[in-house]
Amino acid sequence: MKISVIVPVYNVEKYLKKCLDSLINQTLKEIEIIVVNDGSPDESEKIILEYLKKYQNIKYYKKENAGLSSARNYGLDKAEGEYISFVDSDDYIDSTMLQKMYEKAKNEDLDIVVCDSIEVYENKNVLKKSNFGYSSCDVKNYILSPPMACTRIYKKYLFNKVRFTENIFYEDLYLTPSLVNYTKKIGFLNEGLYYYVQRNGSIMKQLEYNEKLMDIFKVLKHNQDVLTDFPCEVEFLYISHLLRSASLRFIDYKNSRELIDKIVLEIKTNYPNYKKNKYYKKSSYKLKIICNLAYNKQIILLKLLKKVW
Repeated sequence: MKISVIVPVYNVEKYLKKCLDSLINQTLKEIEIIVVNDGSPDESEKIILEYLKKYQNIKYYKKENAGLSSARNYGLDKAEGEYISFVDSDDYIDSTMLQKMYEKAKNEDLDIVVCDSIEVYENKNVLKKSNFGYSSCDVKNYILSPPMACTRIYKKYLFNKVRFTENIFYEDLYLTPSLVNYTKKIGFLNEGLYYYVQRNGSIMKQLEYNEKLMDIFKVLKHNQDVLTDFPCEVEFLYISHLLRSASLRFIDYKNSRELIDKIVLEIKTNYPNYKKNKYYKKSSYKLKIICNLAYNKQIILLKLLKKVW
C-alpha cells in the first residue's frame, strides 16, 4: 500500500460526499482510505456506509467523540501505507494530488512532501502558497510554511516518533514544524492540490470566544522549546501566527482589548526587535501593516482593514 489517507469525520454531512468522491477518484490507486467517525451525531455515518458498500479500499471505524487529534491518531494506528496523508472531511483534493506527491517523494527520496492549497469561498477560490521561498533551505522554508497537516504526505515511520497532541487547538502548528527534528528530507510541490473549504464555525473560525483559542501561546512556546536550532524561524512563527493571525482573529471578540494586550506583552517579552527578523523584512506589506497596528494596539484600524482585506 503506497498511501494511507486518514479522514476524521464529525458533523460534516453537507461536505462528506465531495470529500470521499475526491479520494475514490484518485489517479493513484494503491491507497487505503481510513474513515474515522469521531462520534458524529448527524447523518455522516449513513453516507459513509453507502461508500463502504461500493469501494473495497475504504476502511471504516467509529469511536467516541474526542476531537480531531484523537481521530487522526486512531487512524494512524490502523494505517498500513508507506506514506500517510490527512484529509479533513469538509475539504477535498485534486484527483492527481496523491500520485504527484508520491512520485515526487519517491523520485527525490523525501520523507515529507508539501503542496499548495486552494481556499474555497462561496464566490471565489484563492491559491495559498506553502513555500514562501524566504530561504534557500527547504527545511527552513518548511518551518515557515503554513502548518496545515493536510497539505503533506509523510513517511509513516515519522509517526512512530510523534503523534498529534490531543485536547489542544492549533494541533497542526504544534506538530508539523517539529518534524524537522526527525527528518531533513523535505520537499515542496508548487501546485494547488488541496481544496480547503472556508466555513464559519470551524475550529479556527469560532464565532464566539473560546478559551481554547489561548492555546496559541502554549503551542508557540512548544515550538520555541523544540526548535532550538532554528531561532530566527521560530521568531517568525511568533510574528505570523501570534502578532498577525491571532490578532486578526481576536479583534472580533468582546474581550479583544485584553487579548491584544496579552499578544503584545508576549511579543515584547520574547521578541522586542521582531522587525529586524530577516523573514519579516521579506514578508508582504500587508503582514507588516497588520503587525504594526496590532503591536500598537490599533484595534479599530485593524477591524477596518480586516473588512477591506
